[in-house]
Amino acid sequence: MSRAMGSTEATMLTLQEAADVVGCHYQTLYRRVRNGDIPALVAGGSYRIRREDLDAWLEERDQRAGAVPDRGQRDWPGQADRLFSHLITGDTDAARQQIDRLLGGGASVAEFCDSLFGPILYRIGDLWRKGDLTIADEHRASRTVEALLERVLTARPKPGPKLGSVVVAAPRGDRHSLPGLMVTVGLRADGFVVHHLGADLPSAEIVDMARRESADLVALSCSTEEREGIAEAIAAVRDAGFPVLVGGSGIGGAEAIELGAVRYGGSVAEAQQSARAIVRERAAAR
Repeated sequence: MSRAMGSTEATMLTLQEAADVVGCHYQTLYRRVRNGDIPALVAGGSYRIRREDLDAWLEERDQRAGAVPDRGQRDWPGQADRLFSHLITGDTDAARQQIDRLLGGGASVAEFCDSLFGPILYRIGDLWRKGDLTIADEHRASRTVEALLERVLTARPKPGPKLGSVVVAAPRGDRHSLPGLMVTVGLRADGFVVHHLGADLPSAEIVDMARRESADLVALSCSTEEREGIAEAIAAVRDAGFPVLVGGSGIGGAEAIELGAVRYGGSVAEAQQSARAIVRERAAAR
């Protein structure tokens, strides 16, 4: 829906500027405006979009896309119990069939990670620490989850235009690779190009990759109580000029921000939203 141009020029974006913020083609924004999805003003035959209207539409789109999934629609604890049993017994066929049923029901990548794989991996890790599972049991379950994550990603519809480039890693001293892999899968499903470096990465290597790939942000996973590695990595990445998104079971939001992260993602859903917000903020600042 378009309106007559008023006196709010300072808050206006051209269609091209709006497309840059969203990370899509000019024509995509044009169709959204013509369809009435995004309010726009008309000035001299050209459309202008209020930045606040664009941000409101983006937030609404994120909600519809499943960035904040409605976990009340499924019995996720029950699903987690069943998948946990399959993983512990090594029944990979049953695990794949369960995932395929959930995929057929429309479960989002964020739901799989936050409501299924994440809680199960924490449970398995806790049992291993208590001595109730062997290292072999833990490794077999972890490798199966990696395969299931790939299955979830490839089964989802291809995302639209790329939103930006992200480097994902766990810093030096953190040997947990699966949390970063879940963030990687979530961001790729959301439309980001993601360079996943794995675990126990020196800060210099993370910065080097971010520079080579012209990353829009760096996402650091923290799954340990040790702080030297994460603090060093945040400082190095920030000094190199890249915004840092931090998440993981080993750190809370307040501490992550205090260490220098610009945003915190306590779940894959929150990481998706935070990454989108960082890219929009960088585009607006250019």
